[in-house]
Amino acid sequence: MDFIILGTGGIGAFYGAKLQSIGNNVTFIARGKQLEALKNNGLSLTHPTFTFNGKINVCSFEELENSKIQNCDAVIFTTKSASTKQLSQDLAKKINKDKKYPFLLSLQNGVENEDIICEYFPKNKVIGGLSRKIGAHIISFGVIEATGDVETIIGAIEQSDKNRNFLEEFKKQLIEARTKCEITKDIKFELWKKLIINNGVNALCALLRVKTGEIMSHKKLSKIVYGLMCETAIAARYDGIEISQDDVKQMFELIKDFDSIKPSMLVDVENNRAIELDEICNVVVEKCEKLNSDAPYTRTISTLLEYTYLEKNLIYKK
Repeated sequence: MDFIILGTGGIGAFYGAKLQSIGNNVTFIARGKQLEALKNNGLSLTHPTFTFNGKINVCSFEELENSKIQNCDAVIFTTKSASTKQLSQDLAKKINKDKKYPFLLSLQNGVENEDIICEYFPKNKVIGGLSRKIGAHIISFGVIEATGDVETIIGAIEQSDKNRNFLEEFKKQLIEARTKCEITKDIKFELWKKLIINNGVNALCALLRVKTGEIMSHKKLSKIVYGLMCETAIAARYDGIEISQDDVKQMFELIKDFDSIKPSMLVDVENNRAIELDEICNVVVEKCEKLNSDAPYTRTISTLLEYTYLEKNLIYKK
């Protein structure tokens, strides 16, 4: 198969390397010093069960040829969620609408990326996805360190025979690459379940500058995590997603069983990069408000994080 990885950070590099390692054609999109390092030195990625060192086909988004997009099987979004709208606009401009669209798969944080992509591409071409039990981060330009027993869940936004075939083939590729993958008929439900985990630990770890294991093993902090998760389940109702208390408890136990990792927001804080407050925390607050409910745990953690790191200019806001 032929893939374009739109964003060669930790997650993009991991999936791209896995897919390339089993013989797929992969084009990696990067920018700045990461692009320069990848062009000059190739990609180096380490995982407890997988190592990749070698040259890759990498270019900037501007260098990406229109024909390459039209002829690939899928464009995989692995950028920060704040980039989704602009990238979708720019990608749509590159595609001649008389030609076939590739599938567009999001493996990003948040629950709104797929809706944004659907504004620019046919719904039956948009695939929602998520990865869990993975930590993957840039150690230095061109060098990635990944951990975790990675699981991927994928599902079509609007089901059709063609995207069902794509989902089965993509699942086959990931399993051949020795990662777990499952197909769901309700990807929105799964995306909200992942947000329950993300909102539960991501911002809190960034605020306290600790790994997930430290907060989950702490009696009082773990109660805050559970409160954050419950608020996320309430917010999901605004999108018509019913997440039960049992589902929340299941996600809570899942985090407790995870390897202790640095979630993405903590890594961003440590590296002076923009953090995904809107996509992980504020979306919960806003949707709760629309339901005439409050999200005091989420609002408090988000406000403290914004004040400490954004208003004090310790990191910049996107």
